[in-house]
Amino acid sequence: MIDANAYLGNWPFRKLRYTTHIALLDKMDALGIEKAVVSSLENVFYKDQLAGNRHLHAEVHHHALPLIPPLTITPTVPCWEEDLAICVRECGMRVMRLHPNYHQFALDSTAGTAVLEAARAHDFVVILTTGLEDTRHHHPLIKVPDVPGDQIAAAVSAYPDVRFLVAAANYSGITAIRSQCTSTQNLHFEISRVQGPVGDIEKLCGTIGADRVLLGTNLPLHVPEAATLAIEHAKITAAERRMIVQGNADRLFGLE
Repeated sequence: MIDANAYLGNWPFRKLRYTTHIALLDKMDALGIEKAVVSSLENVFYKDQLAGNRHLHAEVHHHALPLIPPLTITPTVPCWEEDLAICVRECGMRVMRLHPNYHQFALDSTAGTAVLEAARAHDFVVILTTGLEDTRHHHPLIKVPDVPGDQIAAAVSAYPDVRFLVAAANYSGITAIRSQCTSTQNLHFEISRVQGPVGDIEKLCGTIGADRVLLGTNLPLHVPEAATLAIEHAKITAAERRMIVQGNADRLFGLE
């Protein structure tokens, strides 16, 4: 299995398990997850994201971990283009993680357009993160709404040659984004925040296609068994299950 949406690092608002690479790998082994796409959780709040990206890359490569480290970038900070170039040149990063809500830029703004143009130029896979946890759990002084679905749909439609993974959308968000897109062959979703309705995985396979759905856990913010058990017990074919837990991620991230 491949986890398409996970993190390493600490979260400032509560103590989490599985925040180190050792703890994360132990949990992955227990769940039968062989590889994971793992971003820096601390880069959600770091001002110097290059430092966070470098640390993530060094940790993954020093220990030869079975992890794919995306770069996290904010296109409103000075010299972000240079930071991105360093991540490509020095670290070989080929996946980009965006947090438009936490980093306060709209996907259709000048900054949003610039970072998506950069993604297209570098042939990145772009992970568009709608949110990180249920907004009801947010600290009262830091309420961060999810990224609007219509912005995501517009970005996906405007860049049909960019591969997008929408991360941490719930079931209604996924179906709404999918219905608003004019381009869908470049669009994929992971299921870490899909928690209903009954038969949610089956319904997603029927509406958006099993070839567009990926396993994601949102570790360490979420309990990963919620995602793995949902797929295990879904009434889908063996071929669909294989696509969701590995085949689609292999194709999207070039792991085949």
